[in-house]
Amino acid sequence: MTTVKIVRDLRSICLGENRLGELEVEVALLDREDFDHESKQPDEKHREQDPSLARVGKALLRIVFSKLKSLLSRLASDFANEQWYFKPRELLPAWWHYSRTSPPALHPTSWLDGLRGVAALFVFFHHYSQIWLQGLRPGWGSGPDAYHIMQLPILRVVYSGGAMVSIFFVISGYVLSTKPLRLAREGKNEELLANLASSTFRRGPRLFIPCIVSTFITAVLVMTGAFVDESVSRHYPRAGSLREQMASWVHETLPFPFAGGTGFEENLWTIPVEFQGSLLVFLCVLGLSRCRDTVRLACLACFIAYWLWFGNTATVLFLSGMLLADISHGRSQSRDDLGYSAVRGHKSWGRKAASMSLVLIVLFLLSMPEYDEAVAESYGYATLATSLTPESWRGHSGPGRWWPCLSAIMLVAVIDHAGPDSCYQKLFLHRFPQYLGRISFSFYLCHGVTLYTIGLRVANLTFRLLGSETDLRHGFSLLVSGCVVMPLLFWISDVFTVVVDRGAVTCSRRMMQA
Repeated sequence: MTTVKIVRDLRSICLGENRLGELEVEVALLDREDFDHESKQPDEKHREQDPSLARVGKALLRIVFSKLKSLLSRLASDFANEQWYFKPRELLPAWWHYSRTSPPALHPTSWLDGLRGVAALFVFFHHYSQIWLQGLRPGWGSGPDAYHIMQLPILRVVYSGGAMVSIFFVISGYVLSTKPLRLAREGKNEELLANLASSTFRRGPRLFIPCIVSTFITAVLVMTGAFVDESVSRHYPRAGSLREQMASWVHETLPFPFAGGTGFEENLWTIPVEFQGSLLVFLCVLGLSRCRDTVRLACLACFIAYWLWFGNTATVLFLSGMLLADISHGRSQSRDDLGYSAVRGHKSWGRKAASMSLVLIVLFLLSMPEYDEAVAESYGYATLATSLTPESWRGHSGPGRWWPCLSAIMLVAVIDHAGPDSCYQKLFLHRFPQYLGRISFSFYLCHGVTLYTIGLRVANLTFRLLGSETDLRHGFSLLVSGCVVMPLLFWISDVFTVVVDRGAVTCSRRMMQA
């Protein structure tokens, strides 16, 4: 009777009520078979195999295939109705039909999308400079040749990639928590739980499906010899055959969600951190949703101070974004109570000058060189990098450094506090930053592969045609190659966003509804 108990337990699992009738029939048949089976002689019981286990397996397989068929039929219906994927026109480059498209609809956090897009572009410039402009990497005044104008503080922020990753994490903590925090403040607990359940379920597919597709394409391109074999190229694993290459790709992909990245794209080390930080934000929202607003803010401040002490960068950045979102909701409620025009009227030139000074200080800190870029000898950063950096934060690199981490939080805080009528938020609401924000994830996934395939070939060609003997010729050749590579990269990111990224969002939603 053990098999009958298993089936009855499985019947209680939500596998679709349209299959319960078939399971009742299976249970009745198995009851009769077990009764007849137990009436046999003991030697006959050991000699014959229990047929009920096979019936259980067949029943479960029918249910699973039925659900899979239902999911695929929904996806096929959406595809036929052009609700899931794309229209052919969307595969054209955005700059091709830019003037004929209407501006995207804006929402209260649209400026964060624009900021994320600009940060993704600066990450591209960071990797671009690592290949062809390595002389710009040291800080200003750190050596006899370190006096280029682009090495000056604030100007070098355009290729400070580590600080941009810190901004990514703060933005994620802000955006992921803003809606559930609003629901918590309004006391809509059922909607809050539904939102958290949906966001938690969809976050994994949303992040990892595009990464799996991009690394698979990279693994195939490696086998075709698309990557230029030069000393500046990073190591992409290449096996002796396509079968071994696919096995290597699977070996790299399986632990990827909880590992430090994948060998087929080292820039993806941020995605597992993004996933874990997202889950932390959802957990904190859930745990603090029933608290009073002041208690929740105090708890978040204590959490951030605790992890600041121990030097856990990602946790500090994600929770800081959540804290800023909660403060923003409180500020919005105050504006509604006092009247927005009254609050707006209190702004003076002194406050504008103070906010501008804060922005300049933040940009100065964001452009801080890395420790391997002679930061201790750089003008303006020597003391900050040594005696003014806590012991637990020394030795960190990239987004994990003390001052760029704090300045990323300060940047989002200053722009958010300035309000929707400020020049800071309006700067990121223009069409180009909004376009960059729309394709930012695909741009981040595709820029490394594009640089080391198309980018290197185009740069080598321009160096041969235009020369690179002097700084002027070298810079002009890179400018020409950039004018060729950048539109192609935007187009590739457009197509990847439409085909893969949007498909991952819809697929995760359908998986939850199935």
